[in-house]
Amino acid sequence: MSLITLSIPLFFLLMGVEWLCGRLRSRRVFRGPDVFANLSLGSAQTIFGAVAVGLLAGAYQAFYPYRLFDISPSSPLAWVALMFGVDFAYYWFHRASHRMNLAWAAHAPHHQSEHYNLSVALRQGPVQPLVSRVFYLPLALLGFPLGMFATAAALNTLYQFWVHTELIGKLGPIEWVLVTPSHHRVHHACNGRYLDKNHGGMLIVWDRLFGTFEPEQEPVTYGTVKPVGTFNPLVAALAPFWELAALSRQTPRWLDKVKLWLMPPEWRPPGVEAPVLAVAPGRPRFDVSLSRRVVLYVGLVGVLTLIVTVLFLVRGASLSLPLRLAFAGWFLASMGGLGGVLEGRQWAPSIEAVRLAAAPLLLVTIL
Repeated sequence: MSLITLSIPLFFLLMGVEWLCGRLRSRRVFRGPDVFANLSLGSAQTIFGAVAVGLLAGAYQAFYPYRLFDISPSSPLAWVALMFGVDFAYYWFHRASHRMNLAWAAHAPHHQSEHYNLSVALRQGPVQPLVSRVFYLPLALLGFPLGMFATAAALNTLYQFWVHTELIGKLGPIEWVLVTPSHHRVHHACNGRYLDKNHGGMLIVWDRLFGTFEPEQEPVTYGTVKPVGTFNPLVAALAPFWELAALSRQTPRWLDKVKLWLMPPEWRPPGVEAPVLAVAPGRPRFDVSLSRRVVLYVGLVGVLTLIVTVLFLVRGASLSLPLRLAFAGWFLASMGGLGGVLEGRQWAPSIEAVRLAAAPLLLVTIL
């Protein structure tokens, strides 16, 4: 079982602490539909990792035989070097994900929330590991074993959880070295001066060295420059790819159709309207009006779906690939169905009826 899966209870405990601290300060930290979308997208990425574990681990292992050194996991110095190496690779992956359309489409779901709290840390692009893993392959060539790398990468990810909060202000001298909530609030902003800044995972020194640092000064507007406008996690995950495909269809020249996927998000070829490049502070947030019945249904069934998902993650390594694929399909239906119920879509009850009918069989098979 991965460190991330083992940390799930801690995530929810800290979210509870953040909610309580918010109440004590008379602040509403969480918005229910947004939290649902955040947790669903985070679960989707974790499920993708469980399904594609052979592909992701296999890529690293394919490079490892050509390593320059034999590095022992028992060396403390090796662990220190690896933590720096993982964070350095993460910085360049993260920076590239904001500067290339295809990588941005995979990463954009993490930035779509117009709120900022610990649940946003769990909101991830489901297929993002396909992009990020490429940047870590040099660590295999250096000689860090897969298990050692996986542990260091998980620790790097776990560190980033706590910086997704508005309740912690600036932290003095720590701000010069480590990524803090203040630094990461800037990263999640769509204000003009804040765009594509503060990409570090644990260390802010990379941003200071490579010119992407920006301190928090003006009020932050969260989300993407073009709002996703939905709490349906399946739609949110697919929307960036749909938008790129639509832009590609609008592009007159064939070379530009290909080039579009590799260029920065603000780039537009001749014949295509230029995008909005920044957002003024105070943009209204997307919201939906919910009946009590919808709140109860999505809350109860969403929690049950999450419990089944955690059981799948616990058993994932021992399950066959067809069963893992079947569960992934069921979970995608859960994302779309529950998201559709949340937004009052007429087709949503039919999807929910089918996937709830299949749930007992799937649960028995997993257990």
